[in-house]
Amino acid sequence: MGALLRVDDPLAHRGSLKLADLADLADRRWFRFPEGTDPAWQSYWNGGEPREGPVVRAVQECMQAVLWNGTVGMTLIGHGPHEELAVVPLSDMPPNRVVVAWNKGDTNPLVRSFVQIAEAAYRE
Repeated sequence: MGALLRVDDPLAHRGSLKLADLADLADRRWFRFPEGTDPAWQSYWNGGEPREGPVVRAVQECMQAVLWNGTVGMTLIGHGPHEELAVVPLSDMPPNRVVVAWNKGDTNPLVRSFVQIAEAAYRE
């Protein structure tokens, strides 16, 4: 995981950051996920803190919010951001090992079954 910043940001040139360094970013706007997003998921992507900022729904929107507005956010290392953006690794951020997404209206029982199995395995 890494902090997604504009290349002209003073923190963008550090070799790595720690979650405690995110306090330096506390007064900045962070991109957030839409209302109804799982609270644990939202907290993970906001470094464990409630944040204020624009709501985004896609990776491209995340990058545009950072590029255009200087918004801060988290992203995966090696995500290959825009040339005017930098990803600074967070050395003490635990990885998120599983991401499961599906269409809310999908009635396929295999999808629901997979999600239930993945959720049970995660909670063990």
